[in-house]
Amino acid sequence: MEARDYAADDVLRGGAPVWIRAIRADDKAGLTTFHQRLSPESVYLRFFEYKRALSPKDLRYLTEVDFDKRVALVATLAAGPEAPIVGVARFDVLPGPKNAPVRAELGIVVEDAQQNRGIGTMLLKHLLGLAHAKGVAQIVAEVLPQNTRMLELVAGSGVPVRQTLEAGVIQLVL
Repeated sequence: MEARDYAADDVLRGGAPVWIRAIRADDKAGLTTFHQRLSPESVYLRFFEYKRALSPKDLRYLTEVDFDKRVALVATLAAGPEAPIVGVARFDVLPGPKNAPVRAELGIVVEDAQQNRGIGTMLLKHLLGLAHAKGVAQIVAEVLPQNTRMLELVAGSGVPVRQTLEAGVIQLVL
């Protein structure tokens, strides 16, 4: 299945269904609503800055992906295109030498009210599968030390992880 057509249903730890699908250009309104439900802390931990709202430029960047160099998935708790987004995961292929292993940067955020249910783990699992299919050899994530949920999510992923700390930011390499 092409990444742009990706859709899968899965089950969270507590047995609740979750739907994972490729983000679409028409998800701008849903992503705006999702962002408004995030706490200022969650926004800061994801973007390293407080963003009260996503700009039109942000929304284009986040929803209009090529599914080659940039891949993004959303999670919903109900089936269908109008179901509210509760989580987003993405990777962006990093520039590098032509014959070097392909590396990509990871980003994940889950709505505060839905955290600790396994949605982030589910998104990471599906995203890693797509990254592998695209030939990505390493996924890197820059994480603030206080973002313990992201650190635990990656540590529990079952994928070997290397951590380094530089300038107050933890770099994870999966």
